[in-house]
Amino acid sequence: MQYNTNRNSSWWLGDSFFDKNVDILTGEEIKDKSADLIKLAGYRRAIANFVNIVTGENVPVTFKGNDSYTDGKSVVLSASLKDKDFDAAVGLALHEGSHIKLTDFDILKDLLDSSSDVIPKNISIEYGKKHCPIDTDLDNEIEYWGRKYIVEKVKALLNIVEDRRIDNFIFKSAPGYKGYYHALYEKYFNAKIVDKGLLSDEYRNPDWDSYMFRICNITNENRDLNALPGLSDIWKAMDLANIGNIKSTAGCLDIAFKIFHIVEKYIAPPQKTSGKDGEEDQDCQGEKSCSSSNGSKEGKTPEGGAKDDGSKAKGGEVKSLKSLPPVVQGNGPLSPAQLKKLKNAIKKQENFVDGEIKKTRMTNADKKKVKAIEESGSEIKNVGTDVFNPWDRKKTAGTQCIVIKKLTKNLIDSNMYSFLGGQRWSFKSKRYSEPIAKGVRLGTLLGKKLKLRSEERNTKFSRLDSGKIDKRLIASLGFGATRIFEQVMTDKYVPANVHISIDNSGSMSGNKFANCQTAVVAIAKAASMIDNLDIQISYRTTSDHKPIILIAYDSRVDSFKKIQTLFPHICPSALTPEGLTFEAIQNSLVEASGDKESYFINFSDGEPYCAPKGLYYGGQPAEQHTKAQVEKMRKKGIKVLSYFINDRNADQISRAFKAMYGQSAANVDVTNLLPLAKTLNKLFLKK
Repeated sequence: MQYNTNRNSSWWLGDSFFDKNVDILTGEEIKDKSADLIKLAGYRRAIANFVNIVTGENVPVTFKGNDSYTDGKSVVLSASLKDKDFDAAVGLALHEGSHIKLTDFDILKDLLDSSSDVIPKNISIEYGKKHCPIDTDLDNEIEYWGRKYIVEKVKALLNIVEDRRIDNFIFKSAPGYKGYYHALYEKYFNAKIVDKGLLSDEYRNPDWDSYMFRICNITNENRDLNALPGLSDIWKAMDLANIGNIKSTAGCLDIAFKIFHIVEKYIAPPQKTSGKDGEEDQDCQGEKSCSSSNGSKEGKTPEGGAKDDGSKAKGGEVKSLKSLPPVVQGNGPLSPAQLKKLKNAIKKQENFVDGEIKKTRMTNADKKKVKAIEESGSEIKNVGTDVFNPWDRKKTAGTQCIVIKKLTKNLIDSNMYSFLGGQRWSFKSKRYSEPIAKGVRLGTLLGKKLKLRSEERNTKFSRLDSGKIDKRLIASLGFGATRIFEQVMTDKYVPANVHISIDNSGSMSGNKFANCQTAVVAIAKAASMIDNLDIQISYRTTSDHKPIILIAYDSRVDSFKKIQTLFPHICPSALTPEGLTFEAIQNSLVEASGDKESYFINFSDGEPYCAPKGLYYGGQPAEQHTKAQVEKMRKKGIKVLSYFINDRNADQISRAFKAMYGQSAANVDVTNLLPLAKTLNKLFLKK
């Protein structure tokens, strides 16, 4: 069985979220940048929700771009996030988000500020005398080198302890998210070479490299508290079982200083060089910290080793410092190859705790695209799983359909899709704005007729046996009259919702599309003039071999001005996915009810055909699939009207069109709106 690296997210994302796009003819994975960007946008939304829920704060979650970002203010994701790393990415985002919530970054600033009193002058001089890399008697130089040395070491230790504190907070406050943390530490820390290194003869000399390696992996079940003098005292100082008692970054800083002083008991001073311009000793350069090795294995979780008392440490019972030899041997040395591998693993750990995990940059252009995708509510739906392969009559795995829920100016400007904008398709072009303007004029005339839908006609019926008392007939009670009641009957139109779907394939180019735009805009304009008629307009085509449907207008949330400003950017392109797009928006269609009518009006000029990834969609299988989606609509009470646009022979409807849409299939001449207007007028004015 293949190991699921996203076992924590798979239950809510679904397997299809991680499906690869495979060409069914070649078996090769097909790279689709638009789909990748939509996935990245989905990742960001999901991870941002996690961070905001856990931290209780609105922490910005962004992708790494070419611009820099400020630490302590936002969580930055890699632009090369892979499906297999999703759980680890969530864990990393939670880790960084909890830093933003819990870490006092002013403490770190004060530590780094040479003018602060975090490190007293006498302490700087004390360690400067020990570790100054040059031979000098000047107090200011000694103090400078001493402070520099302390800051480098204490900062690294602070990162280790602070990481433990904030990770413990998440584990205590949101235990349901532990799995994501385990995935994070599994990715960045739990390497077998680290286990071998802890048991080996390596990193057992009392220098800062050795101490940092042992400290950052001090909760690893393979630790050896006898490997270096003072490790047992460091274990006690960290007191990871009670890490939750530390309430602030300042408390972690105190522990970092304690550990620093313990280590310094056993660190030999460097060899000094003569002159002020001498090179720093290697020990004075400072090692970055590495974090405690954590993960799903016993003794390797970010809980901080709460149930670990140190009894599992190699070397038996913890000995006193005085009885420890200078070097305690392990299981033998590592090979040169193993040692190189261990150093790489240590570097990986160092980068994690220092907040320097390498994140693939995202170009500014792609950042704008991702932003546009999120604004548009774009998502990927898996469709066509019930379409039969025409060669073996077996069901296929389906394919992905891009659903754009909202047309925006930023999406147009992103140049992601050939059917939106482009050099030849500008809203400034008279050729493409005129059909919209014409539709507005015709729609205004149609709207005046349809205004009848907003009217109510009340008819009063008097001298009834029940109802409301007619005050005018009260006097007749003295004469034995009993029929003194009245009722008012209100005659009004049922509210309606209309979804118009337009074939936006390349075959619609030219006058067909222009005239179709005029007709659709006219209907939308008319609908905007009355109160009880909602309308949505969608366009369906393909992009990068994927079926795609754009919900360009929704009168429930959009102003009519949107049609006038953005619709001139829409142009015909590519192929005809028909039923695949119908399936993708099934759940978004308004169902008919007792108090609401629902219509689905389709404009098309051909038979369904496209070549999405993982699926052949054409011929009878495509017809049957489209017919099935139309039947689903009808079962929801939606009245389906399908207009066949044929500029060659208006008297004939294709066989496929009739098969798919049945009785609702009809010819329409989009150059002559009068018959269409009459049909719709009769339909909408039906009580």
